[in-house]
Amino acid sequence: MFPWLLLALSVCARPGTAVSPAVPPRHMDSLLDILDALESPARGSFPGTAAALGRGLGVCSTPGCRAVLGEPPGILERPPVVTPGQWQLLTELLRHDPATPERGAVLAPDGSTVALGPLLAGIEVGLRSSGFGRLLPTLDLPADPGLAVTIAEALGTSFLLAEGGDSNATALGPDGCWGDVENPQNYTLRGPPSPVPDPVAIGAMDGVVLGAQLARGPLPVAELLRGYYGTGNGSEAGRPPSSYRYWDFGALVGQGQLEKEVAAVLGVLRTLSPTPELLRDVGTPEVAAVARRAAREFSERYVGTGGVAP
Repeated sequence: MFPWLLLALSVCARPGTAVSPAVPPRHMDSLLDILDALESPARGSFPGTAAALGRGLGVCSTPGCRAVLGEPPGILERPPVVTPGQWQLLTELLRHDPATPERGAVLAPDGSTVALGPLLAGIEVGLRSSGFGRLLPTLDLPADPGLAVTIAEALGTSFLLAEGGDSNATALGPDGCWGDVENPQNYTLRGPPSPVPDPVAIGAMDGVVLGAQLARGPLPVAELLRGYYGTGNGSEAGRPPSSYRYWDFGALVGQGQLEKEVAAVLGVLRTLSPTPELLRDVGTPEVAAVARRAAREFSERYVGTGGVAP
C-alpha cells in the first residue's frame, strides 16, 4: 500500500488536543533527532545507547520481559544533549502503561503507526546477541528472547485476559487514527481496546525483523531505523523495507513457532515468584490452548493476508 494512502487512512475526522510546541510531534523523525544526538561518535556513544535509555524509561517492564533481559537500570536523568521537550516526549512514549499501550506509538515515514516499546525491546535483543551489553540470560524453557520480549508475552497475556473476562473481550486490535498527520500528537483507537492494538503488533513485528538484522552485525539505531522506515513523508520512489514487514516477519516466524514461543513464555511466567495472578489457576492444557489460539489469530490478522493497513 502506498505511504500517502496509509497516511490518509490514519487521519481522524476530529481534531486532536493542543500540545505544547516545546514537545516534538509523535513522529519517528522526532525519535531519530534524539538518537542522532545520543549516538554521536563525538560523544563516545555506542549502538546500545538508545536501548539502554529505553530500558531506563520503562521499556520491557513486564515480568516476562524482565526475566529475559534482566532488571532495568536505575532512574535516569535527562542527558544534556536531549532538550526538556524531547525528554518529555521520550518519557511519555516509553513509560509502559498496560491500559493504554497505544500511547507509546509514533507515526513512521512509511505511514504506519509503531509502538516503540516492543520495537526497542527487539532491537536490544539483537544488539546484545551481537555482543553489545550484557549477555542474554539462558532460560530453562525454549523461549526465543526476541519473540519473548516483542510479541509472545503480550499475546499470551492478552488472550488469557480475553479468555477469563467478558465474552465480547477482544485480544487483538483495533487500529486507530491521528488527529493530524502533519503534527501527530494524539492517536485514537477506532474500537474497543486490547493489550495488543495494531501499533503494538506492528512494533513487535518490526522489533523481531530488526533484532534479527542487528544480531548479524550491529549498527547505530538511528541508521537502522532510517534505512528501514524511509525518510521524510515516505513519498520517495520505491517502497521502504518496512512495507514488507508482514512477509518478513512471516518468513522468520511461522505460526507453529509463534505458538511454541507463546506457550514457552507463559511457562516462564508460571515459574516466577510470585506467580502472576493471571496464571495461578491455569494448567498446562489451558496454556497450550491459549498459545494455539493466539498464534492462529495473530497470524491470520497480520501475516496470512499480508497484514492489515497500519
